[in-house]
Amino acid sequence: MRRSLPKKTKHKPGGGPAFRGYLRHKAHAASLADSCRTLSGALYAGRGVGEPGGWRASLWIARKAHALGLMAWHGRRSLFQSVPLGSATPRPRSDGCQAIVQGDGSQYDLLRDDELLVRSQQASVVLDNVPLVFVGYGIVAAAYQWDDYAGLDVVGKVVVVLPNDPGRNSPRGERFQGERMTYYGRWEYKYEEAARQGAAGVIIIHTDELFGSAFHLVRDEMRRPFRFLPGAVRSGLAFEGICSERFGRQLLSATGLDLDTFLADPWPMAKRARWLDARLHLSLGFDIRIGHCWNVLGMKKGRLFPRQCVLLCAHWDHLGRTPDRTQPRGYYPGAVDNAVGVSVLLELSRRLANAAPLRRTVLIAWTTAEEVGMLGSAQVARLIGETGLDVVAALNVDGFVPIGKTRDLSLVDGDQSDLPSAFVRAGKHLNRRISLDDAPCAGYFYRSDQASFAKINIPAVQVTTGSDLKRGGMEEGLKRHDFYDSNIYHSTSDTFDRYWDFASICADIDVIHETLLLLADSSLRPVLRSLRRSTDGD
Repeated sequence: MRRSLPKKTKHKPGGGPAFRGYLRHKAHAASLADSCRTLSGALYAGRGVGEPGGWRASLWIARKAHALGLMAWHGRRSLFQSVPLGSATPRPRSDGCQAIVQGDGSQYDLLRDDELLVRSQQASVVLDNVPLVFVGYGIVAAAYQWDDYAGLDVVGKVVVVLPNDPGRNSPRGERFQGERMTYYGRWEYKYEEAARQGAAGVIIIHTDELFGSAFHLVRDEMRRPFRFLPGAVRSGLAFEGICSERFGRQLLSATGLDLDTFLADPWPMAKRARWLDARLHLSLGFDIRIGHCWNVLGMKKGRLFPRQCVLLCAHWDHLGRTPDRTQPRGYYPGAVDNAVGVSVLLELSRRLANAAPLRRTVLIAWTTAEEVGMLGSAQVARLIGETGLDVVAALNVDGFVPIGKTRDLSLVDGDQSDLPSAFVRAGKHLNRRISLDDAPCAGYFYRSDQASFAKINIPAVQVTTGSDLKRGGMEEGLKRHDFYDSNIYHSTSDTFDRYWDFASICADIDVIHETLLLLADSSLRPVLRSLRRSTDGD
């Protein structure tokens, strides 16, 4: 017997909310895809800082922002912000370059064996017979009652330090923040603190576990031209170095210090620092160039409190061209990292342009030089300090991997503030769950632009793709993320794929937009964790 078909029903023009949302996402997904395809294309050649492709990318973004009606930043006439950029390229090793450690009756040529990776902001580095001293984690943190340099004179010496911080073996949080890495664990901090102490140079002992990445990835990064902000704190160092785990263990064991024993039960090195049985002879040359690259800064001015701001940011730069002639394209496209993020900010800008002004100002920053040390966002943070703007929150869009529709949106928050609670409220309104950083020990919070704003006490988060797929669940989502991390991240394979589901990214943008409305159209102000602890005690 033939089953009768259901009667067709007439829909009102425009359909229901779900149908209208579907049509809206479909149209906006096409725009997202077009922007991502354009920025990851050959014309922009990997968007390298200081390269023609990078300049063309920043100009393209500025034109888009201007067309959307964004105004120049407070007190500025242009959407561009110049970022001074130093570049140091090592001279060929045949030009008399050497890095030799003598001690224990032995001599090691570290450059020849790739045991030591060195960079510098100085044109010439010459150190002769300089002693090495082990200072543990190299941390000065009064808040955690930890000082590795107290009473220790390292002026003119080379300090040897460990990455990460002492909390890594404290699951209950006895030290620092337990397994969650703090900024004291980042290698940038190690260099900054050593410079403040007057050291001539720093050697960080690499291990995959402590560093959170394999040595070959660090080696690839250190071999690229070193980019830096001229005049920054670290400019006082003659050199910054990272050595292999094998050599680091050998260096410590020659002085009677076992690395595993120290890591299991570390102590502040003040007055107990180990003077290593080794001295460094270093002779290196670098070609130094000073240029400029550009942030693109725009804003939608608030109607009631224009000096109170919510900051949105996404870095437009990637790794640029590659000298490896075996690579077919000759450049790193950077589609996921971070052409997608740039496109997300353009979509949010479009939504702001089509709506009435909010109570607070929304600042939008497409930053440069994130891949070479978050230099562009550091320049934005400097501008915030100079102009005295009241930035209540910073949302950094980075790491949107188009894996498909997810039930969740992920935040990397570093447990710095209660800003994630605003996302939770927005997510409930849209039936989306908010997931927090699932690998706090890796210190991802300090590896993207949100770190520059956290340094000046602005509540900040990084917004990324979730993992709980609607088709496949958490297991399949994590598998797809792992595939990206292992095979595509920072490789020439990070290309645009026309089969990506940009409609799922539109659903993520809905959550970001709803959070933006909560923050910029109300008196809500996220609270820093440190401030909360102090007020709770009153």
